[in-house]
Amino acid sequence: MAGLLQAPRVLPGIEAAGLTPETVDGLVSLVAPIALGGVVGRLRDRSRAGAAQLAALLDVQQAMAADGELEARLRRVAERVRAALGADSVGLIVGEAVGPPVVVSLPSAAALHPGSAAAWTQRSGEAVFIRDIGSDARFTAAGRPDPWPRRGLVLPLGAGGARCGALALQWMGDASAATRLAAEELAVHLGLVIDNARLTLRQRGFARELEDKVSAATERLREIDRAKSEFLSVVSHELRTPLTALQGFSELLLTRTVPPERAERFLRHLHTEARRLGRIVGELLDLSRIETGRAQALRRDAVSLDELIEANVELFAAEHARHRFEWTPGGPSSRITGDRDALDRVLKNLISNAVKYSPRGGTVRISAGPAPDAPGMVELAVEDEGIGIPAEALPRIWDKYVRVPSQETASARGLGLGLSLVRSLAEAHGGRVDVLSRPGRGSRFRVVLPGLSH
Repeated sequence: MAGLLQAPRVLPGIEAAGLTPETVDGLVSLVAPIALGGVVGRLRDRSRAGAAQLAALLDVQQAMAADGELEARLRRVAERVRAALGADSVGLIVGEAVGPPVVVSLPSAAALHPGSAAAWTQRSGEAVFIRDIGSDARFTAAGRPDPWPRRGLVLPLGAGGARCGALALQWMGDASAATRLAAEELAVHLGLVIDNARLTLRQRGFARELEDKVSAATERLREIDRAKSEFLSVVSHELRTPLTALQGFSELLLTRTVPPERAERFLRHLHTEARRLGRIVGELLDLSRIETGRAQALRRDAVSLDELIEANVELFAAEHARHRFEWTPGGPSSRITGDRDALDRVLKNLISNAVKYSPRGGTVRISAGPAPDAPGMVELAVEDEGIGIPAEALPRIWDKYVRVPSQETASARGLGLGLSLVRSLAEAHGGRVDVLSRPGRGSRFRVVLPGLSH
């Protein structure tokens, strides 16, 4: 305005007298304010654009720092970028480590086409500027051309070679160089913000996972501590029972004159309780070996599983009249190479469990023969008709000190070591053990061992 006010005075003088020192001074007084105003205006516009860009960056950071799903936060970011750059449409593509990328577009939702400029930028990391999308053969879809040119700009998100996606912008009409420069700067900052947000999400996920693992480990330690306390109580009871019997019957034999038939009965009780005490001590020794990580010291002899089964069936049938024991001889195919004492402990533990968890009696079936699903292997199976094992408890039955709780078997004796020892001894022989159980209908335990050829 200051320059234009000089025009009515300066221009007629130039027209009348030409370029004289006086008219040149007047011309300078006319042009200088106009030029200065243009410069000041440009600086002011740049300042406003910088302030708007800074405000947009702050809004973007706040949107990405907020809680919620990544897609919802990216939508708020797209709205802010669209307003800051005056774009008609905005698309954000953020690649994920697992699964497809997250795509957000305004004003309408759109999918990421593999042949689009946005997909190409995401793959290559190079920017694309399209002067008119409607006339560009690479991106013209079926439809009529727009009356105004549509500028397109696709920028990679990230900096320093670390790409995390792409920013796609579109304007109806012109997009100035200043706008494109602001978009490039915003894309760099936006990439950093998105990377930080994803790292934060990942860190939170790791923290939750670590917290869950620590919580599970703590609960597991509590369970082990409770199990060990219960184990010590059970061990004390299990040891006290045979020791009391040994002490009582031996005192009777030493201090009184007992008829021969009664003395024989006392001696039989002494033998039974001594054998039980030996079994408990043997299990504790095996537990000590497992706890310290020492391998089982096994003898390698030819063993007939049929002979072991027959001896144990006679033993358990004499002690448990309510149960019926059936066994199927395997013949020569039931012979393996192994430690007879260890295999005898395996069989005794399995039959003892079958009896223990069949409190109302029933049939216990024992068999040995070739494993149908493992060529060259021999299986030793013990099946009962007892209370069975719930599916959720099956993974834990092989752990030490674990006894599946049940009202029917609450009074049953045991250290909670039997199945753990069975698995340890089976693996020491190069075999394995598995179980099939149905609550209320019984369980079938199977030990698979290498045959004589192994």
